[in-house]
Amino acid sequence: MGDTANTKAAGRAPERGSTGHTAAGRVARLGMLLGVALALYAVESALPSPFPFLRIGLANIATLIALITLGLADALAITVLRVIVASLVVGTFLGPGFGLAMAGGVAGVVGMGLAARLALPPLSVVGVSVVGAVLHNLAQLGVLSGFYTGPGPALRLLPVALLVSAATGLATGLIALFALEKLGLVRR
Repeated sequence: MGDTANTKAAGRAPERGSTGHTAAGRVARLGMLLGVALALYAVESALPSPFPFLRIGLANIATLIALITLGLADALAITVLRVIVASLVVGTFLGPGFGLAMAGGVAGVVGMGLAARLALPPLSVVGVSVVGAVLHNLAQLGVLSGFYTGPGPALRLLPVALLVSAATGLATGLIALFALEKLGLVRR
């Protein structure tokens, strides 16, 4: 018997997560979204980029879907696990790229979580995505400035980073919104 059947047989209600799904269903969703995030990361890594630090952030589509459907803690878990697994695969674990990715990922997810919680009714899923992308880049520039280059180079990158993050946050937010709508989880 499955976990739900066992708990029903024992006369207890199945354990429920924050979205009203069983704990096993929540873990399955987390695993699926982590797999999607890693696959999107792999696809993006294969795409040519004019600069090594310039990324669209396709993996953040899965993170945003997790944030909206499962909550901040689960979205944060997906981000942390994605950064760890991806860095182990590409050989950057605990290196500078790992630190930049982790700082940006955590800042972006926490920022999106706060934006979703505090401003989602007037701020759309796309707006939440833009907030996350901007905070992701600001955190990365902060780490770059604090540990590697000093403030000068990071400040010179700031205008470009803000423009790029607004554009990429818009793009990934629109894709996530489309996916959420197709899954019947949100409406415009």
